[in-house]
Amino acid sequence: MRLDPPTDFQRQIAAALGIDITNDTREVAAARIHTFVGPAILSKVAEYTASERQIEFASALGLTVDTDSSLVASAKIADELFIQNKAALEQLQLKPGDRVRVHQQFEFAGEQREWVEEFVVSSVQPNGRIMFKGGNGRGAWPTQVEKITELEAAEPSAAPDRQSM
Repeated sequence: MRLDPPTDFQRQIAAALGIDITNDTREVAAARIHTFVGPAILSKVAEYTASERQIEFASALGLTVDTDSSLVASAKIADELFIQNKAALEQLQLKPGDRVRVHQQFEFAGEQREWVEEFVVSSVQPNGRIMFKGGNGRGAWPTQVEKITELEAAEPSAAPDRQSM
């Protein structure tokens, strides 16, 4: 799992087009180039600016994308999610057989709610996705997971009450 810098070819194309990709990842550079050449290659998706939903989500992640295209905003968001999931995975140090809680937050009837389930880790995919035993393909991202300590596993009442946190 890593974020790669732009390729040499991307640098050549960006230089020829006058696009600055100096501080971009490979994915963001690709999005900038696509956005720029979009009208020439009749790409409808390249025409869109960042949506309100993208702007709000990016802001919650600590990013500013309000002047970006939808493609660039999407790439920046994906990169930030990758960074956060990688950090969470390193902190969790999960291995097959570990028990975890998955926290999913959602809105119902105008109220924020949380759904919590427990699983046993089957594997951790190269992209960081955590897969569960008996989950029929179910998995979660590291930022959604909390590792259950052996003490908590032995005493279910020792689990922290996330609602009161």
